[in-house]
Amino acid sequence: YKLGYNYLKENCDIRNAGILLLFVTGMRIGELAVLQHEDLNPETNTIKIRRTETRYEENGTTLYEIKDYPKTQSGVREIVVPTSYQWLVRDLYTHSSTGDYIFKEKGERLTTYHLRKREYYVCKQTGVYKKSPHKIRATYDSILLDANVDRRMVKDQMGHSEIKTSENNYHRNRKSFDRKQQILDAIPEFN
Repeated sequence: YKLGYNYLKENCDIRNAGILLLFVTGMRIGELAVLQHEDLNPETNTIKIRRTETRYEENGTTLYEIKDYPKTQSGVREIVVPTSYQWLVRDLYTHSSTGDYIFKEKGERLTTYHLRKREYYVCKQTGVYKKSPHKIRATYDSILLDANVDRRMVKDQMGHSEIKTSENNYHRNRKSFDRKQQILDAIPEFN
């Protein structure tokens, strides 16, 4: 995780900024790809999620469509970004135009394909096992749950209708062998 953070910060072009934003918000990549200027609030350090990109095949061609609503009703939300990444929200806000998409290159909006491809490249560059944007989302969820963040806040940040989705489908055991040993050793019945 830290290798990725450092690499993304040191090489912070528009694509890497997007991937970094995935790490610190847990948003879906389809939500990221369609963020617009008005979705960012650098004063409150929040991001509004109101739309998503979907991908489908037609006549052997992959097409990308922007939907004016997120994946689920619970997906309509306002994500809080950690204060230590307020610089990122401000930079993205400053470098975008009103009513325009945030993630663009040469006047064209970057699709989920472009962002996903960059993520795989970053994994290769940092020697990290190839991870999908969905794995970043699961890691974000696990970090929040492992830090004992209020369950309601986890659900709201993730855009889930129920906390069970966050706990059962996204939460991964990230504890080291030593930490597991300490937890078991602290149980009075085992001493």
